[in-house]
Amino acid sequence: MGIFFGGNKFLPAMLTAGFTVVASLAAGPSIQAATNISGSSAQSAQVNCINAYAKIPSNNYLNYAPAIGSPEVSDAIHSGLQPCATFADGVTGSTRKFQVAQYLSPTVYPGQIQLVIQGGPDAAFLVGGAPGTPIPSYSGGPYVARFNPATGAQIWRTALPQLPGQWVAAPSGAVVKGGWVDVVVGPTVYKLDPKSGAIVASVQQPVLAGAAVDANFDGFAVAPDSNGTILLKSQNRSAGCPTQGNQAMSMCIAKYGPQPVTTVIAVDPVTLKNIAAITLNQAVASRPTVVAHGSVTQMYLAGSTQGVRVLWNPQTKTLSQDLSWAPPLLLPGQSAGDAPVPLGNWVVFNNNAVAPTSGVPICAFVVNMTDASKTQRLCPWGTTIPAGVSSNAPASFSTDPQKSLIFMQDLLVGGVFAVHLNQTNGQMAIKWSRPDWRTSDYFSVTGPANHRVLASQYMSPSFTASQISTNSWTESVLWVDEDTGKTLAQSAFNGPTDLGWYAMPGYSGRWYTLSAAGTINIYVPQSCAKSGKKPVAPASITMCSTNYASLPAPVRNPALLAK
Repeated sequence: MGIFFGGNKFLPAMLTAGFTVVASLAAGPSIQAATNISGSSAQSAQVNCINAYAKIPSNNYLNYAPAIGSPEVSDAIHSGLQPCATFADGVTGSTRKFQVAQYLSPTVYPGQIQLVIQGGPDAAFLVGGAPGTPIPSYSGGPYVARFNPATGAQIWRTALPQLPGQWVAAPSGAVVKGGWVDVVVGPTVYKLDPKSGAIVASVQQPVLAGAAVDANFDGFAVAPDSNGTILLKSQNRSAGCPTQGNQAMSMCIAKYGPQPVTTVIAVDPVTLKNIAAITLNQAVASRPTVVAHGSVTQMYLAGSTQGVRVLWNPQTKTLSQDLSWAPPLLLPGQSAGDAPVPLGNWVVFNNNAVAPTSGVPICAFVVNMTDASKTQRLCPWGTTIPAGVSSNAPASFSTDPQKSLIFMQDLLVGGVFAVHLNQTNGQMAIKWSRPDWRTSDYFSVTGPANHRVLASQYMSPSFTASQISTNSWTESVLWVDEDTGKTLAQSAFNGPTDLGWYAMPGYSGRWYTLSAAGTINIYVPQSCAKSGKKPVAPASITMCSTNYASLPAPVRNPALLAK
């Protein structure tokens, strides 16, 4: 996953103190219309599908609640793959047309929403009040809420107590086996009762370098061991710095000195008590991903210049940094990347996440898990950036592990690439690209392998980087055929959502995004092939009358930048 997660957490160099909210989403004819979009049989099929899917170890779902959208970005490796989620009741194909109904939650969640996690078709939760970029008008602190997945209306809300002077950065969490809602803000792990919202346990974890008030354990990972051990690593703020939000990691250094090195911890999933803790040899900003390797769990991180691997041994209950696996990641002129994504026998890294760079654009760099000397690099945007253009990736790449596909994006340059990874030698080849598609977000991959749909944020063609600081851009959600990149459906353009999150699939054909205004946007793609389909209001970009031949088309290998 990325470095910054939820809460409009763009980079400090691009931010101002102002905060302007743009109207996010039209409420539509009736919010209740969203509750009747699919029959109970379709939802039962989704429940049965995810229950079976989550039991297979290779799907990286062990010890999470078997739910669509349960972990932070779909699974323990943060691939984005959700094969049990449906798009427009499973109707796809080149001859189909789709429109997109949209609804707005009646509840406005203060301090914005940073994270949405699900525990089943009727168990949807969010974490709010801990924005990656502080909101001057908000001082209420972080909280967890349960909401109606059909409408976005709040059911309960529970405040999370914090240490005096605590640094609050973007939170982390998951719904774990048993349905418990586990959330981390600062140095404390909380367990909440999903029915009542009561905090049933909370334990402050050890911070081995720096003070607890300057630490934020992020990137909630659950090990695929027999206990479901929780694995976390710290982000750290320079000692004495009062700055809030994720921007403190970079903004505090000049005045207050370097960040402390990162602490990695293992936590008992029942009691939340600490089992083990170590320090890394560096400060790591990005979140971890984990994968099973025999009896050991491997955690992968993007260091400042090298890949980092940490080993969790549940038999000996020990953590250790594997210093033998430390591949250099960056080309000269690139900055450190978001969280890496394991893909088969390889680990996929991006770059240019810590700050926008005007030097070298984003590349995909893959490293063999067994032999870190075996690497490959693909730079589809070229090796130089023209004057006046910057490169940045607020979110990690996403993947389709079943097809060895990587989905690449660059917020400031623009453009999306679908890339195939050869598992034998690590070589990568572009499958298709969409130069028109600009997104800051992760990608969602849904549906069965023969009808798979890729979705993400689609920012307006008129987007400029200056709009980030004023929250004044507009965006839609785009769904495309994974195999070809051709548009299947696109919502209307609405106000901004949290950068670096994603268009999240739910049950019964619903999709969610998180607005900068603190509301939940609910989208429902509809197939025009169904009889009696009335036009949606506001009109989506694709309607039943749309000439799909007039829409932007994918290309094989465009020259997006001058070489």
